[in-house]
Amino acid sequence: MDYNYYDEGEDIDYIEFGEDSGGDIDYGFHSGHNQGNFYSDAAAEEKEFAVMDRLVQNLEACVQPSLLQVAKYVTPMLGLCLIGRLLCLLYAMKRRLPPAGVSLRDANSIVVAPLHLIHATTGLILLYATLGQRMGERVGLLLILSTLGYLMLQLVRVYSGKRAATSIAVLTIGSQFLYELAIWRQRSDWPQLRGVQMVVNMKLISLGFDLASGQVPRMPGPLAYLGYMYSPATCALGPWISYGRYVECLVARGKWLVTLRQLVLNMLLCLLAVAVSNCLAHALGELASDSHFLLMYTEALGVRSSHYFVSFMAQALLVSSGQTLDGESKELDEGLLGPLVTRPWQIEWPRSLSVLVRSWNIPMHEWLKHYIYGGFKEHNLGHTFWAVLCTYVVSSLLHGMDLRIYLVLLFLAIFAESERLLRRHLASLLDACLAAGQCKGPDSCRSSRCPRRLGWTSAWGWLVRLTNLIFTLVAIFHLAYLGIVLLNETLNLDGSPVGEAESFVWHWSEAGYLSHYIGFGMFLLYLFIS
Repeated sequence: MDYNYYDEGEDIDYIEFGEDSGGDIDYGFHSGHNQGNFYSDAAAEEKEFAVMDRLVQNLEACVQPSLLQVAKYVTPMLGLCLIGRLLCLLYAMKRRLPPAGVSLRDANSIVVAPLHLIHATTGLILLYATLGQRMGERVGLLLILSTLGYLMLQLVRVYSGKRAATSIAVLTIGSQFLYELAIWRQRSDWPQLRGVQMVVNMKLISLGFDLASGQVPRMPGPLAYLGYMYSPATCALGPWISYGRYVECLVARGKWLVTLRQLVLNMLLCLLAVAVSNCLAHALGELASDSHFLLMYTEALGVRSSHYFVSFMAQALLVSSGQTLDGESKELDEGLLGPLVTRPWQIEWPRSLSVLVRSWNIPMHEWLKHYIYGGFKEHNLGHTFWAVLCTYVVSSLLHGMDLRIYLVLLFLAIFAESERLLRRHLASLLDACLAAGQCKGPDSCRSSRCPRRLGWTSAWGWLVRLTNLIFTLVAIFHLAYLGIVLLNETLNLDGSPVGEAESFVWHWSEAGYLSHYIGFGMFLLYLFIS
């Protein structure tokens, strides 16, 4: 199925890293639109040399300051996660807690209470150290909002079954809009706090459904609730984890050498992503100025790299805390990078939009699939499309009043579902491996015309490969086309002036709205041949 959820840490102002480090250096972000102002009198060879020379200068002036600022920002977060993990391990050794970990039935016991206290304390200190100015006021506001969430959670005591969980979900999403109306206009820092609050809301909704279904047998006490909401591994950047997985990982038992290896690899990828986001993507816009698609792709690359930066940093915090994710193995030593929040290789070269959105934020996909999509499917909406669309609507609303997200997710839901339906029908009609999902291999693929099974000498194998390649290129075009929307901080619907080169509508019109034609065309083709 198709789900998408833009990274819950994205509202945190990670773009500030390196943003001012270059002084008055012009990164040429929009140089492709007025290129003649710079090079109108230069020859083609001189122009290419000047662009390359400027690219090198920009990278030298941007990369080093950006990496230093990121290191300064990340160091206390990693230190607090490691300290919290060590304190929990020492306490567990002292009290001789079982190696299997803490069970859900014992989560509220007095023996386990210090573990929750350690998690809550280190998490709140982490937020206090990283939220910038007016830190105490911001943390206090988050605690007030969390207290209101705990009061809403008591609805489970009043009602029974999924009625209570649904009420909690509606109240949680509705209250976030009230927070927006009451706080957003008065506080310029609310977008930063919104990212943290969104993670809390997702945990609250999942906890409500788990309590209603009996997966969590007892209502968490106030200390266990705070420990879950403000665990240092997930409180600042996410991702979402279930209450059951949090309790299982209260005492991490992984090997420290494996933790160090995974931590170093994630941090290297994190630094690479921020260098691409703040420096390389902007500079490459000059080289791609002759092709509008390449210009859109390189500018949207900055948005995607920012997401990778947040995701790799979140993975580093998970590894340092010894926290695993839902849907993955409970063993901390598995995998080269540890728990995966994103899969950039399946985003930059996707088999389909469905694979792309699932790989964008893996924990959010699990959350949406289990708690939102599954609920809509149970209500028999008549067609999978409507359940998918409702899932995208819920994921959009959780971001608050962000029209950019609404716009991107609306079209992404339509385009992805149209492609999935078309490819599913083509795969069934031709008995070929053309479905939107990843091929399961020659031994498990249900299609007789699987390229991996047919080999490299079969004409059908080459035809299927070519068809899948075309769908991959279309998904990459959608990625650049829709990603350009997120470059603007707002959609500027209030009438404020916006430069032509800064408007995503300008990019869409230059591309002839081709992505819309392709997306809706796929749906019409599916209706025609089905």
